[in-house]
Amino acid sequence: MKRNGSRGCVTRKNRFGSRERDWLKGDTQRGCVCLYGGTVDPQPPASGPQASSTPQTDLQLVLCSTTTTVEELCAQRDGHGLYVQLHGDLVRRLDPTERPLQMLYDYLAAMGYAEPVRVQQEAANSDLSCLIRFYSEPPVNADQQERTLLKGIFNVRKGKSQLHKWAERQVILCGTCLIVASVKDSLTGKMHILPLVGGKVEEVKRRQHCLMFSSAGSQAQTYFVNFDALADYQRWHRQASKVVSQTVSLVDLSCYSLEVVPEYLFYSQDITHLNLRHNFMSLQGPGGLLNLPKFSQLKSLNLSHNRLGVFPECVCEILTLTELNLSCNSLLTVPVQIGNLQRLP
Repeated sequence: MKRNGSRGCVTRKNRFGSRERDWLKGDTQRGCVCLYGGTVDPQPPASGPQASSTPQTDLQLVLCSTTTTVEELCAQRDGHGLYVQLHGDLVRRLDPTERPLQMLYDYLAAMGYAEPVRVQQEAANSDLSCLIRFYSEPPVNADQQERTLLKGIFNVRKGKSQLHKWAERQVILCGTCLIVASVKDSLTGKMHILPLVGGKVEEVKRRQHCLMFSSAGSQAQTYFVNFDALADYQRWHRQASKVVSQTVSLVDLSCYSLEVVPEYLFYSQDITHLNLRHNFMSLQGPGGLLNLPKFSQLKSLNLSHNRLGVFPECVCEILTLTELNLSCNSLLTVPVQIGNLQRLP
């Protein structure tokens, strides 16, 4: 049954100009991909239109063909990758050779659409995004947002020496860490991460509304944060005091569409159980699987359903493991190094 009032970009005049619509109608293998989560600047090349003529912040309409790959789309947009989400479930990074528009066409064909013009129109319908949705960057999960407990721009000084100058910096209390930007705008520059578990948060009596944050261990670092108001000071003191007194041993990050382990977790030496089931973990990168041996107390590790394809030999270096789950990863071989894990049953 044909749906009236379809929100397709092929027929809606306010979505594209006449040039773009003519280009679309010239071949049913051309179409429109609805792209969420970034801003795309339209720069149509001479060979044909490649982007929307009216850029939006949340939804971008990108013109392409069924042969256009993720790598080509990223090159047009100066992007770093594309992601797909099916039925509101996990978000997966697309391989560079995958073709988003062809994926839409295949999806519609599986639903029973066969007539080429109708397939082209339905693929351009933004309503389809409730079933299959493409992102220009990984969307932030609501649960992940909740890990950011507090944030703001305050005067900060590093270390106990009076020689260090105070400077405005963005400060974030996230998970079990205090994060301080190296510049005022946290979106640029390096982020300094101070693990707080087992550390201290103390009032600085000689300065109004000021707290001292210190990490634990022999290599402890210290940051002083001067708050503008008493309410901010009390809120941060109360929340940070809870963080420094807790121990994190069981961490469940299953079904988070993660590619790497969040960096702040590596600063906690108390983690004994780590569940990374149903993600898309990669070996490389700052939080990749190659870094898992940093968890010196880890006893249980669940990496099932991560599309690994190969056995991550790095886990054989975690000699404290008593439980290891690598099921549903299409593994063909098991390395001899598995014998190093003497504590496995």
